[in-house]
Amino acid sequence: MRERLKSAPAEEIVAYMIAPRLFDEAKTIFPIMSRINQAHTVMLVEQDILPADVGGRILGGLAKLAEAGVEALALDPGKEDLYFNVEAALSAAIGADIGGRMHTGRSRNDLYATVQRMKVRDVACDMAGRALVLQGRLLDAAAGNLDTVMTGYTHMQPGQPITVGHYLSGVAQALQRDSWRILDAYRSLNLSPLGAGGLATTGFPIDRFRTAALLGFDGIVENSLDAVGSRDYVSDLIYAFATAAITVSRLCHDLHVWYTFEFGFLDIDDAIAGTSSIMPQKKNPSPIEHLKAKAAHQIGALVSSLSAQKTAPFTHGREVGNESVALFKEAAAQMEATLALADAVVRGLRFRAETLLDDARRNYCTLTELADTMVRHRGLSFRTAHEVVGALAREAADRRLAGSHAITAELVDEVAVQVTGKPLALTAAELKAALDPAFNVQQRRVPGGPAPAAVAAAVERLRGGLAEQRALLDRRLAALAAADAELAAAAARLAA
Repeated sequence: MRERLKSAPAEEIVAYMIAPRLFDEAKTIFPIMSRINQAHTVMLVEQDILPADVGGRILGGLAKLAEAGVEALALDPGKEDLYFNVEAALSAAIGADIGGRMHTGRSRNDLYATVQRMKVRDVACDMAGRALVLQGRLLDAAAGNLDTVMTGYTHMQPGQPITVGHYLSGVAQALQRDSWRILDAYRSLNLSPLGAGGLATTGFPIDRFRTAALLGFDGIVENSLDAVGSRDYVSDLIYAFATAAITVSRLCHDLHVWYTFEFGFLDIDDAIAGTSSIMPQKKNPSPIEHLKAKAAHQIGALVSSLSAQKTAPFTHGREVGNESVALFKEAAAQMEATLALADAVVRGLRFRAETLLDDARRNYCTLTELADTMVRHRGLSFRTAHEVVGALAREAADRRLAGSHAITAELVDEVAVQVTGKPLALTAAELKAALDPAFNVQQRRVPGGPAPAAVAAAVERLRGGLAEQRALLDRRLAALAAADAELAAAAARLAA
């Protein structure tokens, strides 16, 4: 198989190019390659390119190799890659003349391009399913905290009262977009390059659509150069992983801050906590710390993939075919870890409702509602009301009041006179309501707001989107299973 060359591969070539791909990936890609070999052989027979008896012997030999598994192959780096090792084993079993016919009308270029797409497709389906599980976990947690009032922040400073349910449903909404990105990547991913040959297809009358259908693809990558020379779908999927990991990272940033003693907004289950070897009082949020950093691996893999593709020729080459996908396995492993750990973290959260509410009462996050009350009940423009309440906040800070609940109607009038020249005469009931965090939340009933009814409606809409995503993933998995069954039946029929 190295007839054009006079020597065996150099030891450096074996060590750094051939062996890693052959030994590290053989177990993963051997079942995929076996299916591709079966589909290609079935098609060759159906197109009368191979006689039925020849195709049957090839398929019978392939079935025995598949049953024995890759462990039964004496993998030889001198044969360069897994395909040549498989072909050699097949030829040893059924004869070189018969075994050597399997590769008719095909190249390793389109073979490995197909292997890569099928391998990535399996990962895409797996990660989509895991992302949907995390979505559901977040939505369940949101639904369980519709009335848990907390402070909402901007610039890491107290802003306005919201609820834990409102916060978590926002994260779930972002993750739903991330899930769509993973699912959408499937459309450009699930197209077959098989039949593109080395770069210019083949003179044999092959049926590319038949092999695509037998392998569960939705269609073909039509142009043969693009088919063997592109791996952009890998970059698409890593990008989707990166955005999902970033969403999780942002969630865990907030959780990390809220878990500190100084905030004390939540506790975590002991099952997800770590300890200290020297400080016995410690209960460390170890998975939260890991999750804050996991996105870095996806960003690194994405930059690596894109950088390897730039300036590469628009045809088959090792830059794109090998180097641009080199970190995909690590990206997939990190994505699996991210989604699994995040699911465990969300399960292990315990929000301290009283602490959250007390903090919202003390940190002046209700003052926007006080300005709105002045607009509603006293006819001020919002800009004037903003000036009055801004001056009121400064005065409250100067007087070291314990929180917004310590503001009195008299103090409001005193500041209003300074700003507008006249008192506002808010009633005690009006002032109390405006400064109540729960009342603030209830007032914000518009779609997307933190009022319990608004959040409950949002959660249900998100559950509808989640159900749509699950249905799409289920249809795809069913289609892949049906293709596998059709391929198995066709191969068995011809082998018999």
